[in-house]
Amino acid sequence: MSSEPAFSAVASDYDATFTETSVGKLQRELVWKLLAEKVPGTPNVLELNCGTGADAIWMGKRGWQVLATDISPEMVRVTAGKVEKEWLQNLVSTQVCAFADIQTLPVGSFDLIFSNFGGLNCISPEELAQLWAALHSKLKPGGQIVAVIMGKFCLWETLYFLLKRKPKAAFRRCRGGPVDAQLDENTTVETWYYSPNHLSISSLMQTQVSPIGFWLPPSYLDPFFVNRPRALRFLNFMERYCCPRWLAGASDHFILLGNT
Repeated sequence: MSSEPAFSAVASDYDATFTETSVGKLQRELVWKLLAEKVPGTPNVLELNCGTGADAIWMGKRGWQVLATDISPEMVRVTAGKVEKEWLQNLVSTQVCAFADIQTLPVGSFDLIFSNFGGLNCISPEELAQLWAALHSKLKPGGQIVAVIMGKFCLWETLYFLLKRKPKAAFRRCRGGPVDAQLDENTTVETWYYSPNHLSISSLMQTQVSPIGFWLPPSYLDPFFVNRPRALRFLNFMERYCCPRWLAGASDHFILLGNT
């Protein structure tokens, strides 16, 4: 089932509920830090599931050439508006493009393919394996893939829902099939959770794996931390300096960075 209607439904509120939240900003800054460290020069980038364009704008301001894509026309519309507002039209272009349509893009055209914050969790393991093979063909020699994916176990989430006496929610990521994940009060999307060593991913490229959100909480806990800035600053410090790679298996997200 297409996730386009779900994400179009939340496009107008997505920045307020995630992008601009304190937790959302800190998690995204960690991703940007890794991109700045690991991606050389000014690459030609294919961004998948661009959402409302925060990452495309950041990359464009660094001089990177970006094709920002998303299955949701509303998300793409919001992104295009931000691109125009920032006068980045010469660096960032937008296109409505489902994962299944990636195969229509030119072969060997991109230095970097980037997917942030769980976009790849919206497809089944079979679809993910097919997509990963298609993405590989779009990279230039020496190109990179960076994907931020929701893992099968998040310590924060498990403890939170156990304290609320909701064991089903506490262990929802561990299920074998898709979960109806809540985007807002009225909208859900089918979601699959993957471990860092999931066969569909690791068999197609050798990766570096890093945690995102072991110390930092999931974004839905942002209301709790709004009035606790010191606690959030401490957790952010721990995330940046006391978060070895082996914690990726217990984090809200993990980053896969692979080279061709």
